[in-house]
Amino acid sequence: MHIIPLLYQPEIQSFIFLLANILIVLFTNYFIHTFPFYFLFLYFIIIIFICKKIASGHSYIPPENTKLTGQTIVITGAASGIGRVSAIEFAKLGAKVIVGIRGHSRAEEIAQLLEHEAHTIGTGKIIGYDLDLSKLSSVKKFADKILEHEQHVNILLNNAGTAQIRHSLTFDGLQTEFGTNHIGHFYLTKLLLPLLIRSKARIINVSSSGHCFVDDHVNYEFPSSSYNSQIAYGQSKLAQIWHAYEIQQRYGQQGISAYSLHPGMIYTGITRRVPKLFEFIYQLVLLIVGKSLYQGAQTSLYCSLSNQAKPGKFHANCKEAKSSPLAYNKKLAEECWKFSEKIIDERTKYFKVNIELYKQSSQ
Repeated sequence: MHIIPLLYQPEIQSFIFLLANILIVLFTNYFIHTFPFYFLFLYFIIIIFICKKIASGHSYIPPENTKLTGQTIVITGAASGIGRVSAIEFAKLGAKVIVGIRGHSRAEEIAQLLEHEAHTIGTGKIIGYDLDLSKLSSVKKFADKILEHEQHVNILLNNAGTAQIRHSLTFDGLQTEFGTNHIGHFYLTKLLLPLLIRSKARIINVSSSGHCFVDDHVNYEFPSSSYNSQIAYGQSKLAQIWHAYEIQQRYGQQGISAYSLHPGMIYTGITRRVPKLFEFIYQLVLLIVGKSLYQGAQTSLYCSLSNQAKPGKFHANCKEAKSSPLAYNKKLAEECWKFSEKIIDERTKYFKVNIELYKQSSQ
């Protein structure tokens, strides 16, 4: 685990500030002077206010003349959380936004709701397509629709994510966090790459400071006997940082710009599979030291629109940020790329063979 990069995050600084004040009050109250209840109540109201101010971080405000009319933006995981906020903000600026959401009817329904909300200010359009990142066949269908109907994609926001508490596999037999958070997005980016290069697009991977929990041993297979949910999630997010770096190295000269980012500590529903008590405590902590969904979407908007964002780099709090030492390891980044290519070649080849067998058996 790499602690130092975490200390730069405003939410961690806010938590440390809160914890320090709790310890000061406990020490003072026990050893020096007992404070009346009303004083402690007012004191902690002020402390909580300061904590929320620290945790909120920076906001990205696009220049007044920013218009995305005529641009097409693809976002994964926009049913809720920061993906939903990002879709609305892009549409307000006039963009055509394609959101990938699990379930065909659900995707269309949510897209209509988002478009209605965005139209209170802007004139953008939001379209919903079915996308399940844990199924490579679903990723292929989603990409095929975009390639069929769109002439360009200006921004690809790889936003969707999942976290598990028990070892599980995707439809394609991959460890769930790695298969969904990284491989699904890797395959989608690969399929859309010709369109992205033609559009000189920006590719943004929503990673996490959770990548700092990964030590020097990287294991993409993660057998059930040695499964650790925190490490599995961290490895998938580390892979997303490497993915953005490798895209920039390989395709930067062709006009592509790739970024990775930590959105902040936010309750987005990603912990809905954890025990209820843990989720309650987590929500309570985030209520004090976490970001709102709007605040959490700011770095995604910054990397998507700002000329100050740095291609190939990791960002947080609307600026370039420190990541773990592993994230800077070019050798591991290249190995992860090659491993991802191998996985996709094996799984999609198998899928294509099965489709052909299905066609033959149906004749």
